[in-house]
Amino acid sequence: MDQYNKLADIYDYLMAGIDYEEWADYMEAITDRFNSPTGNIADLACGTGNTVLPLAARGYKVYGIDIAPGMLKKAAEKAHQKGIRAYFLEQDMRRLELPEEVDLVTCYHDGLNYIIDPDDLRLVFQNVFDSLRPGGLFIFDLNAVEKLSGSGGDTTFIDDTDMSLIWETSYNRETDIWEICLTGFIRRGELYEKFVEVHKEKAYKHPDITRFLEETGFLLMDVYHGFSFEPPRPDTRRAFYVVRKPFAKGND
Repeated sequence: MDQYNKLADIYDYLMAGIDYEEWADYMEAITDRFNSPTGNIADLACGTGNTVLPLAARGYKVYGIDIAPGMLKKAAEKAHQKGIRAYFLEQDMRRLELPEEVDLVTCYHDGLNYIIDPDDLRLVFQNVFDSLRPGGLFIFDLNAVEKLSGSGGDTTFIDDTDMSLIWETSYNRETDIWEICLTGFIRRGELYEKFVEVHKEKAYKHPDITRFLEETGFLLMDVYHGFSFEPPRPDTRRAFYVVRKPFAKGND
């Protein structure tokens, strides 16, 4: 899975409008809501560390997990520049092995939509379950079916001084797979380097997700319309799931 390796150089430029402190605030509001004390966290599909660094700066011990070494290199550089201690591990979440059990696992920005095989998603859920302490939470988001299915056939352009990007999307209604072909031209001195990456996301339906979670042993605590404590609406484009690994008997 080589997606994002070329994109690593410009990923932060593309995400510049996102308030990652708001994401950290939302996470803390959720853990407070479910009375889940949190000391250490694993953030899956962490990319260039944008969701890791605000949490680490607040005193949490955070492991940033990603499959793309280019992304992790950028994340480590930013942590060093900011004087923030965080731990970055190059791992495929389908083969997740953390150095210790954690209180919380997160996976944001449709990282789980990239797991397009349902059996692989079940495996990820099992790995997360095994990585959590009893009573620990797993918070993740998913792009809604309606968002992905309505995005097929679009073409988007970005033309800036040092780069040009073209997104071409398609949606397969038989497989519920959204495919994004990204063609980029990045300035390298006097020349431009071309790259092409193909990204695929699976649009999972809510009943399937809840079934996979229950089969793993998770307790579904709630599902929210993004950055709220309201239930998902017909126009919800990103739903946040909160699930818990059951407490050990006698500790709940």
